[in-house]
Amino acid sequence: MGDNTKSIDGGATGDAAESAAKLKRRTRRANLAILLAVASVWLGLDQLTKEWAIAAFSDEPQHILGPLSFRLIYNSGSAFGINALPGAWLGLLAFAVVVLLFFYSRSLPSRAMTVLLALVIGGALGNLADRLFRAQDGFFSGRVVDFIDLSRWPVFNLADTGIVVGAIGAAFIGSRMFGRDESGDIERSETGNTARSETGNTARSETGNVESSLS
Repeated sequence: MGDNTKSIDGGATGDAAESAAKLKRRTRRANLAILLAVASVWLGLDQLTKEWAIAAFSDEPQHILGPLSFRLIYNSGSAFGINALPGAWLGLLAFAVVVLLFFYSRSLPSRAMTVLLALVIGGALGNLADRLFRAQDGFFSGRVVDFIDLSRWPVFNLADTGIVVGAIGAAFIGSRMFGRDESGDIERSETGNTARSETGNTARSETGNVESSLS
């Protein structure tokens, strides 16, 4: 009987582990598909709008509405014209970030987080493509095409928008997920303590009753 029980328990555990492994593989495949689709679309939009800006605003800027204007500039620094590192180093750093985010995002439990990180990857690839394919003075020496001007904000492009929106959104969702995990740990800890306390009280009560009846 004991051997049969162990066999049943072992089979159930094996089935649960296999189901969990299948679910993990499906999640990875779904995340990869979402990641590639969103990143590719954002990369394509970024490159198309840059080519349009080069053709349309090479001569003079164009005011659109309120603080919004389209003004073509070529940026050798990082996002929003910040000159923190040389272009080649920025290109290598962007490539490393893309690789890390690609492998990390495949195992995320949140589809929203996957989409947001895909925006970051698509944006990083958009600016990386500028540095690589517009290079004239060496590897990753190309300048990034910026054209969206909000007057009091540095000129930027769709790639920068994807990076900023994706990073802020991912940080927000990540903080909420972390908060829920901490709350869950506290609840599980309190539930476990309550259960152990009730079990101990019941055991002591039954022991006391047995001792009283024997005496």
